[in-house]
Amino acid sequence: MPQLRAHATRATPAKEICEHIWKQVSEFVFVEERVGKDPDQRNYIVSNDKIEATGFKPEFSLDRGIGELIKGYTMIRNTRYENV
Repeated sequence: MPQLRAHATRATPAKEICEHIWKQVSEFVFVEERVGKDPDQRNYIVSNDKIEATGFKPEFSLDRGIGELIKGYTMIRNTRYENV
């Protein structure tokens, strides 16, 4: 399962990120399935160590970030930029 860095203190499994999305978008569907070899082999942990060493800390939680993305996508849904 891919790991994505969503919190400053730990890597967050992709499944957990999907669960956070599902809490805000109930029609969101994710399927966890292993069928053969995944052609996308980017299965690694991304480290925030370098940026955190500068003193940077995330200002928003994962849930707030997801909410902001949903809001943004909703705003452009019915515009000429809909296919972006």
